[in-house]
Amino acid sequence: MDSPLWIDKYSPSAGDFSQEELRYILPKSQEMPINFLLYGPEGSGKTSAARIIARGNGAEKDLIEFNISDLVNSSKKEIVENPLFSGFISSKKVPSGSKTSLIIHLIKESASYPPISGGRKVMILDNFESSQRNFQQALRRIIEQYHHNTQFILTTRQLWKVIPAIRSRCYSVSVGGAQDSDMRRIIRNILTPEGIEFTEDGIEFIVDRASGDIRSAIMYTQAVAEREGEVTLEGAIEIVRDVGLEEPIVELVECSLSGRFADARSILESLMITSGYSGGELLEIISKVVKGRNDVDPIAFALVLGEIDFNLSKEANSIIHLTHFLTKLGSLR
Repeated sequence: MDSPLWIDKYSPSAGDFSQEELRYILPKSQEMPINFLLYGPEGSGKTSAARIIARGNGAEKDLIEFNISDLVNSSKKEIVENPLFSGFISSKKVPSGSKTSLIIHLIKESASYPPISGGRKVMILDNFESSQRNFQQALRRIIEQYHHNTQFILTTRQLWKVIPAIRSRCYSVSVGGAQDSDMRRIIRNILTPEGIEFTEDGIEFIVDRASGDIRSAIMYTQAVAEREGEVTLEGAIEIVRDVGLEEPIVELVECSLSGRFADARSILESLMITSGYSGGELLEIISKVVKGRNDVDPIAFALVLGEIDFNLSKEANSIIHLTHFLTKLGSLR
């Protein structure tokens, strides 16, 4: 997509969220100078809600965002060479110590600087479920040390992975998946000002395919509109399948079964680090693709699938477990 992304252009307002508690809290967040912990499923709008809180507190100039999943799945060298962090670390030398200590250093340095606006900074820590316990313990101390000038907003898909010491220092708010009726309304409210004609069955197909993920619904809608010039059922069926995960996942599975594990790993990293898909999302599509083949032992695959599903629920580094899974998959052909 060459034009601006609609997920940014039409970022949601407080009234777009279906939860009554969230609709009440977001407009009043500037009256609540506390830390927030927003939890809910993929694509439910947690990051958008966090940004609404930041805007309500007048912190646009003092907004700092860290995607914990991206940092955890990056190497120390990649973090050091990231221009976003050039003000805190030098790219000439990789600091000693663990990657976790490096990430903590970045967050601590960011929190310690005084806000530009003179008010409070807002720091969003996205995908917080990717952080390990020692990281969270260190963050607890940072929150205590810099609470006077930095408001922390954490988002997570898995509330149970957040330690009690962090949860007790945040106001927890559930951000549930969007209702179908809300998704239809949001899509219509995008297509109308864009001057895009649509049919109700076209919107219905997109809403059904998105399964409560409003981010995916908006991206699907934009893809259909740009390719077809309108949103109809026929166009949605064709385009949404094209922009789905099936094609790269089919290639990923074929690479694994053919023993081309380096290529499989490259596709996996692209989907997780660049495109932002979670390990659970990818595993679900991989499972569907493999079950559609007739050259993989279904019983052996079910055993391997159960093992990786268990590992993903217990550990943060999905790339390592999925790489191990793809290696095992290659032996099942």
